[in-house]
Amino acid sequence: MRASRARRIATLVATLLTLAVAHAGCGSDAKELFTRPFDAGADADATDERPPDVDETLGGPCTEDAQCDDKVPCTFDSCDKTLLRCRNVPDDTLCDDQDYCNGREKCVIRLGCAPGPVVTCQDDNPCTTDRCVNATKACEHAQRDLDGDGDPDNHCVGMRDCDDLDPDVGSNHLEVCGNGKDDDCDGIPDEAACTEPANDTCTSAFVVPGSGTYFLSTDAAKRDYPQTNCPSTVETPTASKDVVMKITVPPGAAQDVEVWATAQSSKNEVAVELRGTTPDSATSCTSKDALLGCGHIKGSPSARAIARGASAGSIVYAIVTTQLAGAVDVKINLHDAVPKPANESCGSTPEGVAIDAPVTVRLIDAAKDVASTCTKALTGELVYSFTLAADADVQIFASTLEGGGQPVVSLRDATCTGELQCRSAAVPPLFARNLSAGQHLFTVAGTRQIDASVLVKTYPVSQALPNESCATATAIVPNAPPIPVDLSKHEAFVKNGCLPGGPSAAYKLDLDVESDVLVIGRFPTNEQGSVSLSRPGCGTADLVVPPGCATGQTPQRVSARKVPAGSYRVIVADELGQTAQLSVLVRPSVPPTSVGASDSCIAPFSLPASGGFFIGDTTNATADFNAGCDAPGQPINGAKDQIMKLVLPQKQRVVLDMVGSSYSTILDVRQGPTCAGTEVPNACYVGFNASRSFLDLTLNAGTYWVQVDGYNGDRGAWNLDMRTLPAP
Repeated sequence: MRASRARRIATLVATLLTLAVAHAGCGSDAKELFTRPFDAGADADATDERPPDVDETLGGPCTEDAQCDDKVPCTFDSCDKTLLRCRNVPDDTLCDDQDYCNGREKCVIRLGCAPGPVVTCQDDNPCTTDRCVNATKACEHAQRDLDGDGDPDNHCVGMRDCDDLDPDVGSNHLEVCGNGKDDDCDGIPDEAACTEPANDTCTSAFVVPGSGTYFLSTDAAKRDYPQTNCPSTVETPTASKDVVMKITVPPGAAQDVEVWATAQSSKNEVAVELRGTTPDSATSCTSKDALLGCGHIKGSPSARAIARGASAGSIVYAIVTTQLAGAVDVKINLHDAVPKPANESCGSTPEGVAIDAPVTVRLIDAAKDVASTCTKALTGELVYSFTLAADADVQIFASTLEGGGQPVVSLRDATCTGELQCRSAAVPPLFARNLSAGQHLFTVAGTRQIDASVLVKTYPVSQALPNESCATATAIVPNAPPIPVDLSKHEAFVKNGCLPGGPSAAYKLDLDVESDVLVIGRFPTNEQGSVSLSRPGCGTADLVVPPGCATGQTPQRVSARKVPAGSYRVIVADELGQTAQLSVLVRPSVPPTSVGASDSCIAPFSLPASGGFFIGDTTNATADFNAGCDAPGQPINGAKDQIMKLVLPQKQRVVLDMVGSSYSTILDVRQGPTCAGTEVPNACYVGFNASRSFLDLTLNAGTYWVQVDGYNGDRGAWNLDMRTLPAP
């Protein structure tokens, strides 16, 4: 039996060896399609390792694109008709979660989206404090200031702050008399030209003779009253200064005591706290429990507080705090006591406003308890109502009577808890078309504590404009020249969170195939505008992400890749209801193309004249070229850069967009037969904000060089969306 088994094993081994030799003898240069497993998508083994020369984007055999879906949303799946194998190309942009600071997400073959390394912003400079700012998609490097006095640390910038632990000492301070310190860091303590603090404590408080405006200074003052029951104060309390005013209520009826402090420097943050006492008491000024009123708006150079119903003979102490030492104008207003406004919230009785009759709104101590999408509202709000005898168009005008802020008006629904529209600027007024007869509610708040005038006016019902609603949106022609959009007669109907209160218009965009969409909005200089790409519902949840919408100064762009076929809405808005320009560029989706090194004129990558989506990284590149729009004082050739060649056979409109790049980019287009040519006029664009560099050029036939650079030495991974269209 053993011999029989041995013979069988020997026969099997011989057979296998024969097959192996026969297979080797039939060698061929053709690639074996079945030696590599299919790309199994998200369920694939993440530990699969292959030699470095293997093309990771290649999968199993195919004859058509439909056979190559790897179930990974961030890859471009197609059948390579030359190799007859699936190709699954990862696209990192499809993984972008719009959180810049948590790192640049990666699309991993067979796995899908994965987090990238967190942005640390570490510049290896011990004299800066580094932080990542999502709003600007950039790193911020502030001079180190340990004591928060506004003067950089002495070991970093010599001859400035001679005591990094004392916020009352620095080159930006005045010398205080008789304290034994070198307050101004000039090397001489208590020199003759010194300053005596005035009104620095409760015992030396400025005595207010009556209503009026008084000029005080926190120069040489200290932070004497750090304990407070107020909900907020200046940003860095440890480095703040405070002075005190003593206000005695005159004989007679109870009085309201208003204190309105405004720094003479718009960069100096201010807070006011009112504390009270009865006649013959001298202790409550120092007690935080004697609180009567508070006033503070984050970052504001003015603050307003009120002590209501102070009795005759009582004393109100006003503690005025400034972030920086400096002059402060303080307005004191004593007047007969009036109750706190009863129209405080949606649950209260609103104050009625007559049509065509202006009403004054005083924003002092109202609570912030009614939600609004107009996030510029930083004060509390008051609730008002008006009544229409018949259906009408309505405009609510609001303007500032006193103070440095703007009123914010919010039109509410019948329950008051829901918002129909809002406006956070005086011009244009809030406009609502065809309101029904009956009572309507609105609130008034402010970007700062102000006095405002509000006027409600009515007009005959007007016809709604076709593109004023997502339901009736007119079609827009893609890949056409920009169209003007007059928003002066539009409502702020869209509530997708992009530009609350901005008059808007909607356009219908139908996609027959999966597409890359680039929406471009242009707005008047210094105005805020927005563009967004949405599904037909036009709500916040309907935004096509990422990034859904873009808001800021001109130009604003939304770049959405691999957008499925279907019907969409393109929305443009302008904060002042002016005329905007809108264009929508559409092409069938294309995978990203890496430009490789492309680091110099030796072997530049050639951009196809048809355009595409390209990616690169300047981190390990060399600095080869200057850029005319770079920051001043840069070394020769500036930051690390890459350069690509572009040959246009005819005059064309060329759009270059770098949305999604990871750093402050420079996009510089040059022209000439040899690398790197000379800069094209007005074709160098710095992208140091969240939307990065952008150019929309009309170029003649010829040879061009597209330089991707970094502003002020910056570098990193970049995206370049290139569209070529007929010249206008």
